[in-house]
Amino acid sequence: MSLNMGKILHLGIVVRDLEKAVQIYEEELGIGPWEIMDARPFFATKPVNDSHGLNIITAMFKGEGYEIELVCPAGPGVYQDWLDTKGPGLHHIKFESDATYEEIVETGKRVSGRAPYLDVRWEDGRPLVAYADLLQEAGLLLEIGKE
Repeated sequence: MSLNMGKILHLGIVVRDLEKAVQIYEEELGIGPWEIMDARPFFATKPVNDSHGLNIITAMFKGEGYEIELVCPAGPGVYQDWLDTKGPGLHHIKFESDATYEEIVETGKRVSGRAPYLDVRWEDGRPLVAYADLLQEAGLLLEIGKE
């Protein structure tokens, strides 16, 4: 089975300095306003991969039919690991799709042979967000959000 992906809904970009990045987007690129959020309190109790919490501060721009999320690590974790090994830049993409969360996770596993790069769950174990890991095969972390 293949998935049917549509337009890009969300781009996640890892940055070293959130304030500087927001300033450039607003003042130089004319993209704004941004909503800045310390995501650590929200994720502190959420199971993430084999641990708990995401050490990130984010800035979100909501455009017409799409979002840009700037993610800045604020401590150890998958985003800091990414920044240390790959540097700043595009991290994940979410496409419009009628596929279920489970179908996208299973497609990622089938294509790559790997579990999701990131798997975040609610405290009761229900899925919250994941990134299907297609990095080696397609240069893509595919964001999957449970609506």
